[in-house]
Parts: sequence; C-alpha cells; structure tokens
Amino acid sequence: MSKILLGKAKVYMAEIKLYGCTINYLKNPCGIDENPRFSYKISSDGRGGKQLSRRIRVSDALTGHTVWDSGEVNTDEQVLIPYEGDPLSPITEYRADIEIKTENGEQTSGECRFVTGKLGRKWDGRWISADFKREEGKREEFLGAQYLRKTFSVRAGVRAAYLVICGLGYFESYLNGKRTGDDMLSPAFTRYDAECMYLVYDVRSLIREGENALGVALGNGWYNCFAEDPWNTRAATWRHVPKLISELHILYEDGRREAVLSDPSWKASKGPITFNGIRNGEFYDARLELGNWTAPDYDDSAWDKTKIIKSPGGFLVAMEMEPIRVRKVIGAKKMWKSENGYVFDIGQNQAGVGHFRVRGPAGTQIKFRYSDVLTEAGEIDVSSIGGFVRSGEFQTDKYIKKSDEEEEWNAIFTYHGFQYIEVSGIDYEPQLSDVCAYTLCTDVEDIGRFSCSDELLGKVQHLCRWATISNMHSIPTDCPHREKNGWTGDVSLSSEQMLTNFGTRAFLSKWSSDMRISQRPAGQIPCVVPSTGWGYYGLMGPDWSSALINVPYNIYLYNGDVEILRLNYEPIKRNCDFMESMTVDYTLNYGTGDWCAPFEGPAISKNMGAYKCPVEVSDTGFFYYAAMTVVKLARLFGKPDDEAYYLALAGKIKAAFREKFFDKETYTVKGDCQTATAVMLYFNLCEEDEREPLLRRLIEQIGEKDWHLDFGVLGCKFVMHTLGAMGEGNVGHRMLAQRTFPGCQRWIDLGATTLWECWNGGGSHNHHMFSDLSSFLYKYVGGISPDEKEPGFRHTILRPAVDCGMESASASHDSMYGEVACYWANRCGKLSLNLKIPFGCHATLYLPKQHMHTLKEGSRPAYLLGAFGENEKEFFVELSSGEYQLTE
Repeated sequence: MSKILLGKAKVYMAEIKLYGCTINYLKNPCGIDENPRFSYKISSDGRGGKQLSRRIRVSDALTGHTVWDSGEVNTDEQVLIPYEGDPLSPITEYRADIEIKTENGEQTSGECRFVTGKLGRKWDGRWISADFKREEGKREEFLGAQYLRKTFSVRAGVRAAYLVICGLGYFESYLNGKRTGDDMLSPAFTRYDAECMYLVYDVRSLIREGENALGVALGNGWYNCFAEDPWNTRAATWRHVPKLISELHILYEDGRREAVLSDPSWKASKGPITFNGIRNGEFYDARLELGNWTAPDYDDSAWDKTKIIKSPGGFLVAMEMEPIRVRKVIGAKKMWKSENGYVFDIGQNQAGVGHFRVRGPAGTQIKFRYSDVLTEAGEIDVSSIGGFVRSGEFQTDKYIKKSDEEEEWNAIFTYHGFQYIEVSGIDYEPQLSDVCAYTLCTDVEDIGRFSCSDELLGKVQHLCRWATISNMHSIPTDCPHREKNGWTGDVSLSSEQMLTNFGTRAFLSKWSSDMRISQRPAGQIPCVVPSTGWGYYGLMGPDWSSALINVPYNIYLYNGDVEILRLNYEPIKRNCDFMESMTVDYTLNYGTGDWCAPFEGPAISKNMGAYKCPVEVSDTGFFYYAAMTVVKLARLFGKPDDEAYYLALAGKIKAAFREKFFDKETYTVKGDCQTATAVMLYFNLCEEDEREPLLRRLIEQIGEKDWHLDFGVLGCKFVMHTLGAMGEGNVGHRMLAQRTFPGCQRWIDLGATTLWECWNGGGSHNHHMFSDLSSFLYKYVGGISPDEKEPGFRHTILRPAVDCGMESASASHDSMYGEVACYWANRCGKLSLNLKIPFGCHATLYLPKQHMHTLKEGSRPAYLLGAFGENEKEFFVELSSGEYQLTE
C-alpha cells in the first residue's frame, strides 16, 4: 500500500488494479463485426472510492497507428463503453490501452486486444463443395464427411495470418497438419438462410515459408439434418449439402497482402467418417483414413474436384460468442457386462461424446450406444428419449478398426446426452480406463458459486448447473438427447440463473438475436429457436414467447446492457401487438401453461399438462407483463406516445384480470393454487394494500400442501421469487428442503445428477427448465441480487436467509464490476457474515431485526456502517465497496 504525507496527516492510498478487460463480453476476441464495447474491472484493498476518469486509446497492433483516443473523460462508468473512433479495417488486430484515475488520486492501467472480422465487406472466397459423382437425385454421399484441401506457397517475412472460415453444417480446419483451433461443432447453429456465422483464427504460428496446405473436414450438423423428427428438420428451408467458404489473409513485413480463397481449385475426397447425423451419431471406418491429408506434400492426385455451389442464403456474420469446447474429461466410474457387451457408467449425466481405447483385429466393428437411463437389468434404455427420432439409429456411434493394434477414437461431428455408454462388438473384457467422456459445452466461464450446509440444497445447485452445462451448444437447448431444441419457454425461465452461474452474456445475446430473426412481421415468434418453420401455431403463447423479453432484460439486469434492450424494443412491442390481436376482452388463453406440475404416473402430455393454474390466468399475467415492459422501455428510450398507449393497454388488461379471475373477499385467484396466487403478486396485478393478504393466502396454500411445492415450470419462478422478494424466503427454503414427494429429494433418491423434466422422475433426465431454483438459492438463501434501478450489480441487494434453519450458506457472482459475495453462518445463535462489494459499487444489507443491535464489525454496530433504515420485518444498512466481516 502506498502513502503520501500532507502536513501532519497521513493519507493512505489504496492499492488498485485494472483487470478483467473484455470487448463485446469476450476476452481478446479474434473476429468481431459489431462495434467494440470495452469493459474492465477495478480491484482495491480499501473501502469506498470511485473511478474519477478514464482514457481509452485504440491503435493498430502492428503499426501503432492510433485510431481512437477518447481523451480523459470524467465518468465513473467502466462497462460496455462503445468505440467512437475512426472506421476500423477488416481482418486487423487492434490494441486498446485503458487508463483510469480514482477520486482519491490512485491511477492504474490495463490493455486488451481484438481482431476485426470482415466488417460487412464483400467476400472474395466462394462457397464450394465436393464435386462427387452421384446418381441423379440421391444424397447418400453427403451422409458422410467431406474432406477438402488446398496447397499454396508463401514467401518469407509473414507478419500476420488469419483464416476466415465458415463450414456448414460443422467443420474442422487444419493448416500444415495442425488444427487451427480447439473448438468443436463449429459454427454456431443459426437459421442458415438468414444468417451464417464464420470464425477467424490467428494462424501466424502455423504458416511457414514455402509450400503450405489448408485442410477442412465438413460434417452435416444442423445444416443437413436428414433425420425424420416432429419438427420438420429434414424439410428445413435451408437444408442442403455441406459447403465451405474461406479466406486465408496473409500480411508480409513489406506491407504486401495475399489471400488464399475457397474456389474450384480446391480438391475433395470422401474419408473415414462414413456417416454423421446430429440426431443419430457418427460412423467411422479407420480403414478409410486418408493419411496425412492436411500436409503440403500429400499426394491428392486421385482426389475429386470441388465446385462452386449456391450460398445458404444468409448473411455471413462473425461468431461473437464462445465456441463449443471440451469442458471436462471424466473417466468411467463403473463397468459391467450387458447382454450385448459392456456398459460404462460415467457417473455424471451430461452432453458430449465418449473417447474410446479399443483392441481387436483389423476390421472389427465396434458399436457405442449412449443413454442416461438403464433398465432394471442394467441395460441401456432409450425408450423414453429416442421416440422422436424416427429414422436411423439413435445416439449411436460406430468404429471399424484399421489394424490389430490398440486404437483410440472419438466422434467430432455429433454429440449425445448420456451417463451410460454401452460398448459392443468386442471379444474381450475391456478395462475401466478404456472409456472416458468428453463433456462438450459452449465454453462459458464459471462466474457464480453457491454452497450451503444443507446437503440437499447443495445437490440441487449441482443439478441446476449440470443441466445447464448439458444444454449449451451454441444455442440453449431443452435437453441434449431427445430433442436438442431451443425451446423458448425453457430459456425464458432459466436465463436468470444462466447469467448468475455462467458467463453467458455473449451466448444469450446471440440467441436473443436468433429470436429477433425468427420473428414474423405480425409479431409472433416460434416456440423453438432457431426454427425450421415449425412452431408458429402452437406452444408459442405469451408464456413461452416471454423469452423475447426475459432474455434481453436479464442480460440488462445482470450486466447493465442498455443496447440489448434497444435492439429488442421494436420486437417486444410487435409481440405485444400480436398478443393484443389475439384478445377481445384483454385476457388470453393460448399458451402452454404451468407445465409439469407434480403428478404420479407416466410422463405423457395428459399428465404433464394436468396443472391447476388455468392457462388464461398465467397467459393474461404475461400479457400484462409484456405491455408494462414496453412502457418501461418506452420511458427509457424517450417514446412518450408508446408509453401512453401501452400504459392504457396494461390498465385494461389489469382490470380484466381482476374482474375475471380475482375474488377480493377471499383473496382467491382463479385456480386457487400456489401458481395462480403467485401470478397476481409476481406481475403486480394487485393493489398495494392487497399484497400482504395475497402473500398470506399463498403461504396458506403452501401450508395446505404440508409445506411442499405444488407448481410446474411457471410457478417455480412465480412462487419462489415472490416469496423471496416479499421477505418470506424462509418459506421457499422450507419447500425446497422437503425430503418427501413432491420435491427435489425424489430426483436425488432416484440417482439424478442433473435436473429432470417431471417431479416424479418421469420424462427427460436432463432438462434445465426448473433450474431457476438456483437463482432463488443465490438471491434468497445466499443473499445476492442485482437491483433493477442500478443494474449490473452497480447496486447489490444483500438479503441472506440467516434464520432459515441452516447453519451456513455462501454465494458469489463475478459481475461486470467484480466479485459480489456473501457468506453467512448462524451457529449456536451467533451470526457472522463476510461480504464483498466491487470497487465503485454499493450494496444494501437486509437482516431480521433481532440482529440489529448484536451484529458488529469489531466493536462498531453494523447498522452504523452506512445509511440505516428499517421496516416491519428487517433493518437495512447501506454499504460502500470493499470487504466486511460482521459477527455477533
């Protein structure tokens, strides 16, 4: 710590550091088309303090030429600062230097880098594909992978080299025998006839003087999904044969530039991947391997030609999000003999592929079948997850050995949902170490941590996290096996915890864009996004379509991103207009409803839809919410005419709801259940004097169920967050902590390692739609919430459940400003708290009144640490940034 002397008084200056720089939510991104937005964090070993000013300078990383100097700007803002300099050049690396000063006189600096993409410039490369000879009208050869290559010469003195590439459906690219990246299943899934995403790789370290070779393997992915399913994927408007467009840009020391383009001079071949289907699996015949086909000296004289082929139709845009990577490698935990071979238990339900070590003579065909369910006899069971894939084998990979030696392999153009893998076709007893799982997931950071002394709630957090990890594959899917669809309702309900637990800012921003692209001019969006054209006429009611609001709004709430609200303002308004077109009395009734409330029996639609809250109650609540969201955004963006119209519309919806569904004498909402009552509270459809009576009624309804939950996916959000926000988080905790059905314990007792679709254990065994339970744990058990009035954790609401009956809990979140954390313990009647608030931010701590005079920092009462207040249940105190240790 540094210090200066002023007269007789010593003024201590805190040790500060600038860190965590990002551009468009990404660390040193390679390939961006959107205008750069800079963010950074500041750490300090002191309390209080704010940024006084900042300066950002952006320069060409190779020439040093400055393209923007913001000058010293007096501001305390440090998040999502837009670039305002000269036009940027495409495929160029830039360096950003950031300097800041604090109000106490401290100074610090940091830097980050980014590489631009094509920036909308015309492509010189051409879309190409293999020119295989085929029978008229048949596509069989495109069930396998294509292998394409191009040789070229490079002079001495290469200064920079970038490969700009899009290969559909999936691709892997190589330069001189080495992968250009460690990503998998690229590019991201989009509506390809509207938008295709390309990647940019820095390949300077791979290129060499003299002869070079580019190699690209192309898989089918979602672009050429030929499996028959209920969602018309095989009839998608974009569907066509795999294809490639690429440009390798080379800059020499003398300033000259060259580009190696995709064109018909490339060569093509079939190879060992004889079949790959995203809904089926991958077949690999090692006897057909092509040797060192990505090397410059490879003999490709027998290879086929390539040809220019029609574009997918969509705009080419940079993939500004984390790619899919191997998140974790998990070895098998158990193995046993099955009827067909051997079953390996990985011990964790997940999404990915197996990595296998196999033995046996050349020509041996080995089959790998995946599932997360076993029969009572311990056999692989896909009966509950395989019914929607109506052609080809389901979750099955195959491998044919090329030699008598030991070989290793894993699929590269598909993924599966599984905990168990059956290996068959071998004539020996394998070793447990022969099988491991590659967990595949969009490579988002872990930015949230929750733990507690209650083992059950700790397991619930584990289930929520792993169900989410299993369902982030360039889009947020519902499940990783049965459907792999981007169901809007699931993501709408899960997006808050996704943003709490993981760095999903760019990931969900991309999917928000997918929703805007999917929206029809009349305003409706489909129930799955991206959509093949299916889903516009069913299951897309106000509840599921709320994703159009909730995803961008939660990104704003958790990160202070006003721009994403601006991008979605008109789409949200159009969707509200569509809802208005569906009503004559200002109520609605065409949604999915409180799906999967507790039931006993098979997981069929009749049971999963047998909830108590009428659809018209929840739909009308969402309609009101949509109108009020437009009002809120109209105020934010200065649109008084819109504000007036939708405020009037909201008033009519509220009046209709109250007239049709609410009995004030008994404080009963139609349906008379937990979800229905919570709808009225959650959406603020009640008057202020009705809130406490309605809350009492909700708690009565919970008590009538012996303090058990009695809700589906909508009520999971409405009930739990209503209880927490109204100071009754202990009731929500009590519901979650129940050890008898219905509750999370049933899943645990049945061996769950991810969230399941139905409370009784039926349906999918890897579904994230109940994962908002994690958000409740962070906000109302651990005690950290963002404040809508100062989003992005500029102001944090700290409301730990210190008297819930547990001994301790800990919650932390790495916000855009830095770490927010709250640890509490209540042992033997003595409370202690450790708090952390990021530099430049502040928080309000809420605690039960009985702790007001006993909780201290050292000898100082906690309520004297800042501005103090109290209500009927709690006292609260304002805290500046820094760390606090409070004890009784």
